[in-house]
Amino acid sequence: MSQKNGIATLLKAEKEAHEIVSQARKYRQDKIKQAQLDAAKEIEGYKAKKEQELKDFESSNAGGVQELERNAEAGVQSELDDIKKTVSEKKDHVVKLLLEAVTKPTTEVHINAS
Repeated sequence: MSQKNGIATLLKAEKEAHEIVSQARKYRQDKIKQAQLDAAKEIEGYKAKKEQELKDFESSNAGGVQELERNAEAGVQSELDDIKKTVSEKKDHVVKLLLEAVTKPTTEVHINAS
């Protein structure tokens, strides 16, 4: 009988060990799942934060680009106005010089002729 009691005790101990191992595995799996959920939440929070930072950066710099374009356009327009003003001031003088050059030719010996 003592042999049956010994075997029964061993079987009972094996069953308890199996339950302890099963509980440990379940605990480990639960911890892994919880860690994955926590990591996913943290990643989502970080992603949302970075997306907001990107939107803020884009909105702050979008106005800067438009402002730079307006400044460049204003600079080009002022240069065009200066050129038009110079043309209107010097037009008569240039026409006069051209007419003189055409109507009163001067004779010169070309540099390569001699």
